[in-house]
Amino acid sequence: MVEFEDLETVTASIASKLRNGGILTVESLTSTPRSRLKEILKGVSEKKISEIQEEAWKKRGLWFTPAIQLYEKRKEELIFSTGCKALDQLLKGGVRTCHITEFAGEYRSGKSECLLTLTAETLAKNPEYSAIFLDSEESFSGGARLYEIAEQRGYDPQDILKRVIYMPVYNTNHFKAALVAIRSLIKERNVKLVLIDSLTAHYRSEYTGRETLWQRQQLLNLDIHTLLTIARDWNVAVAVTNQVTDNPQILYTSDPVQQKIPVGGNIVAHGMETRIHLRPAGSIRNRRIAYLHDSSWLAQGECVFQITAKGIEDVPEEENRDV
Repeated sequence: MVEFEDLETVTASIASKLRNGGILTVESLTSTPRSRLKEILKGVSEKKISEIQEEAWKKRGLWFTPAIQLYEKRKEELIFSTGCKALDQLLKGGVRTCHITEFAGEYRSGKSECLLTLTAETLAKNPEYSAIFLDSEESFSGGARLYEIAEQRGYDPQDILKRVIYMPVYNTNHFKAALVAIRSLIKERNVKLVLIDSLTAHYRSEYTGRETLWQRQQLLNLDIHTLLTIARDWNVAVAVTNQVTDNPQILYTSDPVQQKIPVGGNIVAHGMETRIHLRPAGSIRNRRIAYLHDSSWLAQGECVFQITAKGIEDVPEEENRDV
C-alpha cells in the first residue's frame, strides 16, 4: 500500500493534517473532493493541493492506464460464498470485494438471513479475517441468529462472534460517524466484510415528504460514495440490505422488481455493483427467489433458495423442480 511518505509533494506537516482530518490513506486522498481537502489543508495553496492529488492519482494507477492492467488488478478481488450454491452460481462465485452488493426486498424476504449466512461462511473459511456489522433495524439479535447459523453449519460460533464488530445505528448522523471510524477498524482488525442492515432505513424515516427528497438523496449519495471508497481502498466486500416500496407508475406488470422497487432511486442504483431482489417463492413458507436484476458485468437471472436453521441454503434438487 502506498503511504503519504511515498509522495514527493506531501510533507510531514501535510501528512499530519490529512490524518487528523480523517484522510488516513493515499487511497482515500485520491477520492476525496477538492473542497474537502481545502478544509483539511488550511494554509496550503490550491495549486499545491492539486499537485498532491495528481501525484496520488498517478501512484494509485488512477491516471491513463492500459486496460490490461485493470483486468489484471480485478484478479486481486476476493470472492466470499453466500452459503447457497445456487446464489453463488448466479453471482459467479459469490460476493466480491471492492464493490457493494445489495439485497432488497419486503419484510421477511430473507435480506438479513443473506447477510448473516454470508458472515458465517466468510469468517469460518477465512480465520484471519473480521467483519463489521452496522445494524439500523435491530436484526442482529445479540448475535443469537449468527451463532445458530454457524453452529448448524458445523463451524465454531464463538470464534466467529469474536471476529464480528457490531454497532447499532440509531440515525443518519450515527451512521456517518460509523463510516468515519470504520477505516481504523479495518486496518486494526483485518476486516474484509462490511455489512449494513439496512442502508436506507434512517434516511427514509428522517427525511419525509417531497420537499426533503433532494437533501435525502444528496446525503445518501455521499455515504454510498464513502462506502465505495472504503471497499476499493481496503479490498473489502460491502453487502447491504435495502427496503422496497410500491411503484406508483406501474399498474399492471409481471416483473416483481417493477412492482416493488428498491428505495433510493437512481442514487442507490448507480452505487451498487450487483443488485439482488428477494421475494417469496410460491406457497412454501421458507422458500425465496433471488432475482439478479442489475449488474455491470453479470447477466440477469434468478434462483430459488430456502431459509432454514442453517440460514440460506439450496433447495434439494428433487424439491426444486416443483417450485
